[in-house]
Amino acid sequence: MLATMLTMLGNPFVAAALGLALAAALLYASRASWRLMTPEQPGAGMALAALSLFGRMAGATVVLWAYKTYAPSGFKPFALIFASGFLILYTVELVRFAGLHRYRRPTGVRS
Repeated sequence: MLATMLTMLGNPFVAAALGLALAAALLYASRASWRLMTPEQPGAGMALAALSLFGRMAGATVVLWAYKTYAPSGFKPFALIFASGFLILYTVELVRFAGLHRYRRPTGVRS
């Protein structure tokens, strides 16, 4: 059964789907850690958010190492989708939180 699972993880489509799912999980964990910051305890919330950031980075490093070690044939698609998926999803979240999607440049105006 383990050999079948490792073979399946070597499939580029499975690796890419798993990478995207883990990227979304990292984004969810990031959003959850920032909810811990409250006006009453900003220092404690910031410390927990920072610890969560380092925890997510360590977890991502372990996941990448494990994938490269146990399913090297699927590592490239997994790593590419995992890293770029997180960056793209995080950029979308930042734009959404900043409210940049609500601003429009008037048509016909050149800068």
